[in-house]
Amino acid sequence: MSLACLCLLFLCHLIPGAAPAGAPPSAPAPSSSSSSGAAEGSGPESGSARWGPSGRRTGSLYCRVGIGFHLQLHPDGKVNGSHEASLLSILEIFAVSQGIVGIRGVFSSKFLAMSKKGKLHASAKFTEDCKFRERFQENSYNTYASAVHRTEKTGREWYVALNKRGKAKRGCSPRVKPQHISTHFLPRFKQAEQPELSFTVTVPEKKKSPASIPAKPKVSLAVPRKNPNTVKYRLKFRFG
Repeated sequence: MSLACLCLLFLCHLIPGAAPAGAPPSAPAPSSSSSSGAAEGSGPESGSARWGPSGRRTGSLYCRVGIGFHLQLHPDGKVNGSHEASLLSILEIFAVSQGIVGIRGVFSSKFLAMSKKGKLHASAKFTEDCKFRERFQENSYNTYASAVHRTEKTGREWYVALNKRGKAKRGCSPRVKPQHISTHFLPRFKQAEQPELSFTVTVPEKKKSPASIPAKPKVSLAVPRKNPNTVKYRLKFRFG
């Protein structure tokens, strides 16, 4: 081997990352296109990732109209209210975008939707009709207005509402207003129980004293005093 080749090999060992002449180029680093493609498919309408634990609230929506009703979503697509809470009234509210939420029945696996005619129904697929604008009112109740449908001429929003018998009202009705109690819903969510704060203290065992002769009990030798208030009566007998 010539002296020039030996010098070249020696320089390759000294300089990190330098490859000798004729060596194959290293493979390029993998691009992030595959990860970005997977991220594009995520969202509220794709795959099992749409029901992530973040931003999800599970509970019921209580409307105080009449005797009070819990909003229910039936498997057959019917929407109404029930005075007593049941499995159909367990709802899952999840965020779609800022101020926009979706409502899904846990038992029925249907989404609350409002048609272009203002009728409430339960949909098997999440569409634009299933998006509602959630607003917090001053009386601690919430209102849910359709994010898509409204009156074209006046721009009045259509709200989710129940009548005094527990039936779903049409959002396009002029009587359905955000000031009326039929559109007021109180979210009742189950809060996680806080862990009980406690600690354990180890008490040191007491050392037993050596066996000793028990001391004799002290006996008081004092003579009890006579009560000065006591009076003795002597019996007298008479004969004849």
